Amino acid sequence: MQKIKVMQNLIYIILLLWLGTACQNNPQKVNNKPHAYELTQNIKACKIYSSDFAILNPNERGSLIQEFRFSNKGYVNELIRYDMNGEILARFDITGENTPFPLPGAKEYMDTVLTVIEFDKLGAIKHKEIRSYNADGFLIEVNIRDADNSLINKNTYEYHPNGLIHKDIYWDTELDKPKQIIWYEYEFITN
Repeated sequence: MQKIKVMQNLIYIILLLWLGTACQNNPQKVNNKPHAYELTQNIKACKIYSSDFAILNPNERGSLIQEFRFSNKGYVNELIRYDMNGEILARFDITGENTPFPLPGAKEYMDTVLTVIEFDKLGAIKHKEIRSYNADGFLIEVNIRDADNSLINKNTYEYHPNGLIHKDIYWDTELDKPKQIIWYEYEFITN
């Protein structure tokens, strides 16, 4: 009973610290740089490629797997999915005027390492997720560790200078090398 009360208090303190950090960092005003939606206003299309054998050739762009197309107002209006041969597998028309591009790693916290710990029913650590953010507020790394603090999963993220996502990198934790790289390529509206 005493152990459960201590764990409840610990969870309460962690929650307060997390909320305090979250309230101090408004994701729309990080370093006075634009929010994710503002970045997409002049994008015509975003093509997403997957390199599934990145360990063998980390610079290989891989296969086109998905494409987002945008309206002239910067909202997503079409999603196209491709098969492994580059043929259209499915096409989705997206209606409405307020569908933002689902940008991975949209701004959250600046120069912060956020650790989220999940406990089991007895209060023992099941796993923890460690999220690292750069000075611009973008997520740059996610590590998931088990109860013994062994690394289970690692993802890193790279961005273009304008803040748009460039790469999602999924790591082989045993070899400490990329096993899959998702590349983002953008076409911009030109006047």
